Amino acid sequence: MNDENLKLNEKLLEIAKKSLIKNGFEVIEAKNKIEAIEMLQNIIAKDATIGTGGSRTLEEIGFHRIFTTKDYPNFLDRNAPDISSDAQKSIQKRSLTADYFVCSANSITTDGQLILIDYTGNRNAAATYGPEKRIFVLGWNKITTSLENGLKRANNTAAVLNNIRFNMSNPCTTVGYCVNCDSKDKLCRIKTIISRCEPACSAVILFVKEDLGF
Repeated sequence: MNDENLKLNEKLLEIAKKSLIKNGFEVIEAKNKIEAIEMLQNIIAKDATIGTGGSRTLEEIGFHRIFTTKDYPNFLDRNAPDISSDAQKSIQKRSLTADYFVCSANSITTDGQLILIDYTGNRNAAATYGPEKRIFVLGWNKITTSLENGLKRANNTAAVLNNIRFNMSNPCTTVGYCVNCDSKDKLCRIKTIISRCEPACSAVILFVKEDLGF
């Protein structure tokens, strides 16, 4: 990344950080994914119950490699090998009352709002209510300058890439952008905008100064 883009990303992060703090979020920064994992290990108690939402960002920072070990015996592993559909649903429900819920968002705005698009709504539900602490891990590529741009990013970048990731045959994978389809296999069923943190400081935004996830 060239110096000009780095400076722009730093500026957008700083603006977003101030807005998020004003909106009641706790905000921390990591210079890279290694530091991000170290920060998460410092935040999350080893005996805590830990739920997660599906996230390419968490995959890229190596979150599951660390937190599925015996050091974290109460990790709620929704992607455990050979897990049944019923067991996965049970874990998703238990995650709603976990000590920590860790996920990402599809975009975040410089005025301090988070945008999440979901299929079943398990991530959006836990991201807004239930867990004692919610932690959002975001690369700075997800910062946008307005709610309108944030929704565009969520629909036309994150959602399209997610459809490609899961080998879906929805129209967006053919044309390369969201057409607001009515496909029976539509992944983008639930949109949530989090404008303020309630209760205050019950959610942590962990910015990573790298491009991560969708």
